[in-house]
Amino acid sequence: MYEDFMKMAQESMKPMLKMAENNTAMAVKLMQAQAETSAELMQSNLAHVQALAEIKDLNVAVEMQQKYVETLNEKLANVAKDNAAVVEAAVTEAGKIVEGSMVEVQAQAKKAAESMEKEIGKAGKKAA
Repeated sequence: MYEDFMKMAQESMKPMLKMAENNTAMAVKLMQAQAETSAELMQSNLAHVQALAEIKDLNVAVEMQQKYVETLNEKLANVAKDNAAVVEAAVTEAGKIVEGSMVEVQAQAKKAAESMEKEIGKAGKKAA
């Protein structure tokens, strides 16, 4: 009985463990992307400032700044899309985990109901 209970407890924890693994994988991907993006932005900002420092013509500097801002906006938009894709994939996986666990719970409930029906039937025969 105790072994059955422990086995059932372990089985019921599997979906939660899968969810935790899914969330951890998502967090790791997002943190790696953030670290890479931060390093890239710092390097590009430094290179841009160094290039601006060498420019003598104000019009050229303004054009350079505008191009840099456009490029920066594109980079940030792409990073946001990539991050959204990572989150969307994790949410989809979480949905699959929940759906799978619900099917499993329903199967276990059906099995338990059938087992109880058998036991009730046996008890009824003994009583008669």
